[in-house]
Amino acid sequence: MRHPIRSTARRRSVLVGTAAAVTLALGGCSGGQVWSQACSAVGWINHVTVTVHGDSASVTSLEICDGETCVRGPGDTAADLADLWYYVDRDGSTWNFDLGMSTPDPVTVRAFGVDDALLTEVVISPEWVRVGGSEQCGGPHEGTIDLTI
Repeated sequence: MRHPIRSTARRRSVLVGTAAAVTLALGGCSGGQVWSQACSAVGWINHVTVTVHGDSASVTSLEICDGETCVRGPGDTAADLADLWYYVDRDGSTWNFDLGMSTPDPVTVRAFGVDDALLTEVVISPEWVRVGGSEQCGGPHEGTIDLTI
């Protein structure tokens, strides 16, 4: 009498072995090795820095939008939002935001002053640079925006 666990384990071994052989055989059809195209990064966070020039001290909050999604800082932190877009911090005239995996181009940037008065609004293309990953698989980017008040 056959043992049901051994029989199941043997079938799994045969199936895994067959799948591995087929994968290796089909690798030749793709013009290269299958494993050379594997991308290990599943996701990442892109970062954008907005540097405010001019009267940067008058800016009390800054908003960046891609047409559908907006994030405003200070206020929209990762803890506040379900989305991957969020405000990180401000260091003097430099504002930092994380935008999930998107590299929007262009974006709308709005600077607000006291009593939420709109100081400026511009549509601008960030300067995006990939800082990790690869051409084939993508990877994290950093963007910079110069905003003049």
